[in-house]
Amino acid sequence: MNRQEPAAMDDEVAEQAAQWFLCNREGELSAVQRAEFMAWMKGSPEHVRAYLHALHLHRQVGAAMSVHPQEQGSRAVLPMLPATAKVVPLFAAPVSAPRAVVATRTRRPLWRRVAAVACGLLLVAGLLPWLMPREQMLVAGHGQLREVVLADQTQVRLNADSRLRVTIGWFSRRVELLQGEATFDIAADRRPFEVRVGDLQIRDIGTVFDVSRRLQSTRIGVVSGQVEVWTAGDGQRRLAQLPAGRVVQVDHLSHAVQPLEIPMSMLLDWQQRRVSFRDERLDEVAAAFNRHNQVQVRVTDDVARAARLSGSLEAHRVAALQAFLQRDARFVIRREQDTVWVSSR
Repeated sequence: MNRQEPAAMDDEVAEQAAQWFLCNREGELSAVQRAEFMAWMKGSPEHVRAYLHALHLHRQVGAAMSVHPQEQGSRAVLPMLPATAKVVPLFAAPVSAPRAVVATRTRRPLWRRVAAVACGLLLVAGLLPWLMPREQMLVAGHGQLREVVLADQTQVRLNADSRLRVTIGWFSRRVELLQGEATFDIAADRRPFEVRVGDLQIRDIGTVFDVSRRLQSTRIGVVSGQVEVWTAGDGQRRLAQLPAGRVVQVDHLSHAVQPLEIPMSMLLDWQQRRVSFRDERLDEVAAAFNRHNQVQVRVTDDVARAARLSGSLEAHRVAALQAFLQRDARFVIRREQDTVWVSSR
């Protein structure tokens, strides 16, 4: 990207802000102008900053040009001379300024201050609902994959049975993964982007990454860029900084970070409605299938839950998973209507 583009864009926004400031200063805006002004202000936080900067500059210039009363009293005023006079005295006796002019000069700054305050109050009243953080709940239903573009143009893909709480404000962008799995393609923005999963906090540094809230841990995989993983709440500490291509899981209780050898293509197989697993616990595999199917897989004992599996199956084919488990001598499988029961031998 051309480095001169942001500067040119800032100049354009500053010019627009100055034009709107002059329009507001000249008199009351019409209904159409007010709507256009509010739409321009809501277009970007940069527009608000530029307008407030223009207001600040106006106050600074007004303060610099205002004459102090002592200076005003000592300033000499040349006497009025006839039009035929050809000699103008350089050192004339001071003559007091007309009272009407002095009175007018003392009233104008007060009027300007009142107008500025009124304009500021109208601005705050109109923009306050927009400046407050806006919360949004995103849900992907059972067996449903969902793609959403957030207000900041970040792209989110939700796995089935996933819930996401999004809060985008003027100064920050926060997301809480309440359930399931999501992939984030973060839009460039000056506001930081944070994802919370339980008591973990994932901070984006210009990234595409996947987060899965699992039974015993949170799995994080970085497709591009990098992220930082922190503990949330008081006494925050950084657990890991992950570059592109890294996949880890963070234990919910101990916060231990364990690297995983998983190809990125396998990590994102769920977006193609596949369940891929490498050295995964059976209860995690069953939970991944249960998101997509009415027929649920139930694991009855701890030995079977902790058994490790590797494979890749279509997410909607529970019969394929049942056949896969029946070939494993460690398990006993039985089917009862809409439930597949799995237990250890």
